[in-house]
Order: sequence, then structure tokens, then C-alpha cells
Amino acid sequence: MFLKAFTRSRLFPLIVLLAFFGGCSASVSNSSNNYQTSQNYISRYLVPNQLPAPQSIKSVQLHRRGSVNHPPIIRLGSSEKLVLSFDELTTLSGQFRITFTHHDKNWNPSNIPQNWYLENMQELILGGGNKNQLSDPDYYRYSISFPNNQLDFLISGNYMLHVTDFNSGTRLFSLPFFVTEDAGEISSWVETNYNAGARYEALDRPFSEFVYPDFIEFPEFDLSFKFVQNRFWGAAKESENYDFSEEDRAQFHLSRENAFYANFDFIGLNLNSFTQNNSQIIEWRPELQPPLAVLREDVLNFTAAPSTGWGSSYGNPHSSADARYANVRFRFEDGGQLSANQGVYVVGDFNQWLLSEQNRLEYNESSGYWETTSLIKEGTYTYKYAIKSSASEIDDLTLSDAITRRQQEYTSFVYYQDPDYRYHRLLQAQSFSSSGN
Repeated sequence: MFLKAFTRSRLFPLIVLLAFFGGCSASVSNSSNNYQTSQNYISRYLVPNQLPAPQSIKSVQLHRRGSVNHPPIIRLGSSEKLVLSFDELTTLSGQFRITFTHHDKNWNPSNIPQNWYLENMQELILGGGNKNQLSDPDYYRYSISFPNNQLDFLISGNYMLHVTDFNSGTRLFSLPFFVTEDAGEISSWVETNYNAGARYEALDRPFSEFVYPDFIEFPEFDLSFKFVQNRFWGAAKESENYDFSEEDRAQFHLSRENAFYANFDFIGLNLNSFTQNNSQIIEWRPELQPPLAVLREDVLNFTAAPSTGWGSSYGNPHSSADARYANVRFRFEDGGQLSANQGVYVVGDFNQWLLSEQNRLEYNESSGYWETTSLIKEGTYTYKYAIKSSASEIDDLTLSDAITRRQQEYTSFVYYQDPDYRYHRLLQAQSFSSSGN
């Protein structure tokens, strides 16, 4: 049932393909799938080979249809659909090509033919768009749902969609999503260890039990397990501890050394209205183009309203045609902890949690604040302040408010290395909260 795209007649071509790729480095051979991987983007959200959106693309969302709070996970062969939406800052309507690639559990290309994982057409064309009705900057809003009558998925696993400008062929951005078989049964929970971190933080160790289906013959060799905290797909951790002592099930969890920080918190940003009456806006300049909204200052240890970013109504830009953008100025008081030349960044669900020069704060000696401005649409968001701990790592806990446990969202993934077709099938993906402990 899970391999409806395959027949025995395709087994020989697969062996030939595997022999060919065995002498090649892991890459995508189709010219339409040669995306940029040379730059090292720092973000807990971005997975390997993912391209973040450029400055001309804003308010990117990918979620399961029905609610923007649903993660981008759908069941194979079901009626569930994903919804992709984004804005392009432009005065002219555009057209985009959307392509898809299949990946292993670590986001390396699976190197299997497209017609093994895609049915019908192998790309989608998105055009038209809805033009904004109010003020500068001009933008068009685009949205599309899939699978649809043009394209469907034949196998489970990790997928990536790639959005390309139709006319120039420029790859604009990519997003990860997941197709699961919903095979077997899974239950999950969290064990919290208090004062266990290097700075006496609480640590979370997610646990899961997986009752595997009958077709799994060698679970010790073919099953693997991962956990993700707060939908930061790029910071997934593979379980090093698992138990196959019972005949029909496996238990798996993270070690204490590999546990997640339980004090990860967020600052809520309510921009449902750009007015002086908004309690988070201390100054509103509608005469500027774009308008300017200056936020109340954030003060270390006195700012965050801790919550997980996806367990509430955050990460939700307005979709109406009259929704406005504004330059939003962030101001951060560090209490004298940082030097003026130290890199401080604002990261949030309005910029894919990306450490980039566009999101870097500059120290204002006259005000005593770290400041930066970001173009953001009306809506609700979460964000944090972060620093670089190295050239390629993010430290988003040093400037955090909390050292005690906060509610976290986790997702457990169960992968099956198919012994015949040699790709990672995704048997289960379950989201759960630490609140029940």
C-alpha cells in the first residue's frame, strides 16, 4: 500500500541508479534542483540545503490546511493538504515555479527518480496574486494548496519545496515539510531534569514508545528516531538511546548530554494594528513611507512573555488585501552585559529565525539601546534576541529571560530505512507538549 508507485520491473533500474550514484557525491542532478548551498545561513529553523527567503519575499507560511498553527506534516494518501503563502514586494504581478525534492532523514537528497515520489505533474505554477489595497510598500500575496489534481506524493519522507521565479529562473527560497505513513502506533512524553544545565537550567528529555507494524523485520537495523523542539527543524536531534527488548515495540529517548533546554522562551509581538493605541508601540509615524512603528524597549530579564511560538496564535501575518507593512524598530537594553562591537540579532518567525546582517542590531550610544528595524506585516509574531557563539552557531539563551522550565512543543519522528528501495520512509511524526509533566 505504501509503495504504490513501485513495481518489480523498476527494481533493476534502481540497482543501476544506486551503482551510478555510489561513485558520486550527494547532490541533485536535475538542473531545476541545483539550489545554492555554499553560504552558511545560521538559523535553528533552516535545514541543510534549505535556501532562506530574500528581502523581496515576506510573510512566508507553510502549514497544514485548516489552521496556521498546524505543522507542515500530512499523511500519505489522505485528504490532508499543505498551504503555501507568501508576499512579494513589487508593483507587478509575478509567476513562480514550485518544484519538490525528496530527502533522507538528515536532509541529504535521496537520489531517487522524481516519478518515484511525485505523481502526475512534477511541478506547480503559481501566478496572479492579490495586490494590496492600501499603502506602500506595494506587494502581491500568493497562495496555493497541495497535493492537488496536478501533483500528488507517492511515498513518505522528508520533502523540500523550492520556489523559483518563472521568468528569470532564479531560485528564491525553499521550505521543508513532511509526509508520513501514519504506520504503527506512537506515544510520547517529556522528562524534565531541574538545575541540570551548565547554568542550572532545566533540561527536557523527550521519550517515545513506538509499536511498529508487521512489515518491520529488523527494527534494530532499519529504524531510527529523531526529536525536534518548537519546530526548529534544523536543530533536530537523533535519539542515541533505544530499547528493542520487547517483541513488537521500541522505546527511544535522548540522553542527558543531548537534552533540550527547557527554558527556551519567546517574546510575543502583537501587531494586529499599527496605531498609537497598540500597547507595544511607543511611537507611530504613518506619514513615512513605509510607516515607522517604534516598539517599547525590551529589557533583559524583564521582557519575555514566555510561550512556545506555535502553541498559540503567533507566527500569523494577516492575509487580507488591506493588511499593511511597516518598518518596526526593536530596542533592546542589555543591562551592560555586551560590548558595543558584539553582534546582537533579532530573530523571529517574521525572518525565519535567521541570523543575518539585515537582522543585526547596532548599539546607539545616545539612547543606550541596541536597535534595528525590520519590515513586518500586520499580524502576530514571536521573537528573541541572540548572539553568535561561533562563526556558524547561534546562542539564543544567553539573552533569554528564563532559567526555569517553560512549556515546549516537541515532535518525534520515526524513520524506516527501506531495505528494498534504500530511502528513508517516515512512518510516524507526532507533536506533543511538555505541559503534562
